[in-house]
Amino acid sequence: MNTIPTTLSDSAVPYTVVGGGGASGMPVSLVVLDRGPRLFRSETLRDFDRLGFDSITYVEDRGAELFDVEALCQRFPRLRFILLGAAADPGTRINIAVRESSSPFVFVLWNDMTIVTAGLSGRFLERIVEKDRICLSPFLSGPDGSLLPVSATPALQGSSLRILPLAAAREGARSLYPYDYCGIYGRERFVLLGGYDGRLSNPFWQRLDFGFRAWLWGEEIRLSRALRVAYEGGPPQEDSTIDADYRWFWLKNLAPRHRGDSAVLSRSRFFEYLVSRKGGFFGALGEFGAARSWVELNRFRFRQDAERVVELWDEEVE
Repeated sequence: MNTIPTTLSDSAVPYTVVGGGGASGMPVSLVVLDRGPRLFRSETLRDFDRLGFDSITYVEDRGAELFDVEALCQRFPRLRFILLGAAADPGTRINIAVRESSSPFVFVLWNDMTIVTAGLSGRFLERIVEKDRICLSPFLSGPDGSLLPVSATPALQGSSLRILPLAAAREGARSLYPYDYCGIYGRERFVLLGGYDGRLSNPFWQRLDFGFRAWLWGEEIRLSRALRVAYEGGPPQEDSTIDADYRWFWLKNLAPRHRGDSAVLSRSRFFEYLVSRKGGFFGALGEFGAARSWVELNRFRFRQDAERVVELWDEEVE
């Protein structure tokens, strides 16, 4: 049966939490997602620890050596590890970490990134709390210091969506989604939105689904020049191939129409979906029915539809 997750627990995988004793009182905790080699993990954690986050959660893929984990937790009292019992996509890992966090804001980045911002000042933290956005995304740079096009801008061509990666030029610029999942998330708003959809395995469509849903439901993702993060190596390549994940994204975000005070996925859009899917009739019918039920369940949470998101985006740019 095809189902769409509605809460963070719907897509959880087995995991174990090790460590996590102390707390600094800062309203922001740090979540570090693991990828690539761990040659300098101790040095990376030391640098993060010096910034004074309320806690540091390192999400580790399967195969971690427990003795190393325990030694690091003893060295850094505010550090804890989430050891996954099965392979998990980035969104699911973030969902788990956010659910385990007790801080009102969660800063997510990868272990191949460094925080360039010298320190998170008291005034900067006050602004985070005051604005209380679902995600504040940083300005990102490559290892050579060049700024990356982190502002994802939507454009509709007929019923097709194009994403234009632009270099943000000003504080508070909009972005359709957080680049490479990196940003400071408002925990409560993230949970209410349902987090990332774990049934989408392609990171590009998973991030786009999260971001578009946020804007459709009245949330905002903005960029902050005061928050600077750099890659130690090259940024990952994005795969925007039209695949099964795109079809779920289309059903949940582009196909619904907002009328009055709610959204609806009209039955008339089924044949449009059937043609684009290029698959069996009954498989398409089951997927469409699941999406329609999900839209019906969340119909009053929609504040606008895709056309309106793009229209307002263009108005702000002008």
